[in-house]
Amino acid sequence: MERKSKAMAALACVALLVLIGAGCARCTMVHSGQQDQPGQEQGETASDDAEEAKDSLEKLLGTKWTSQDGKSAMSIVNGAFVERSGDEEKITYWTPEKSTSDESGFSESIWVSDSLTSTQSPSTIRVDIAGDGSLVIACDSFKLAASYTIDAPESVELGITGNVGYLASLTGIDQAKIAECLQGYVTAKCPYAKTASWDGEIYIDASNDRTSSTFTLDDPNATIVTVTIDGKTGKISAM
Repeated sequence: MERKSKAMAALACVALLVLIGAGCARCTMVHSGQQDQPGQEQGETASDDAEEAKDSLEKLLGTKWTSQDGKSAMSIVNGAFVERSGDEEKITYWTPEKSTSDESGFSESIWVSDSLTSTQSPSTIRVDIAGDGSLVIACDSFKLAASYTIDAPESVELGITGNVGYLASLTGIDQAKIAECLQGYVTAKCPYAKTASWDGEIYIDASNDRTSSTFTLDDPNATIVTVTIDGKTGKISAM
């Protein structure tokens, strides 16, 4: 979130910084009076939701999960974990108590029971962010699997915010090609991202005629993607 805040602050001011050394120049291009792109508000909301999902079990209501072996599925509904494996269904009722966040995710103390009327006992649930941006949940009160991974969302068109048209104009590349490159990266590497926000910084390698810029994804890891444009071939790559 700190990186994203810095990027958004940079987009709010007017600055041009050029550092020349060993044939490379770094330019920070920011424009005053920039208009919000369509879908920007939605992108910010998605990013906020991803961040909030790290610190509370109640923020994960309605989500669906699958065990590592693919044999069991779980849904988190209001006050209950619903686990299924074939024709078998197990329900564990839960009541939240206290949540503690850290860099990897969060732990939450909960009270659980097998029915709405039986006495609840204490338990702990842990949610971690995996390397691909997915969430992994584990609890000693689960009945059919020790842990589950959140189901990947259906493939949707990636929203892109920021004045990417300026980047396209500066490099002579169609804006649609930049979007296509980012979409390909997200589909393969970060399927939980819904929006890519341009960070407003442009790096120019004069010696090799290459221009690169960064985008911050709204996945739980706030992944930063570097898009590089080869001025000689027009090829675009992301990493």
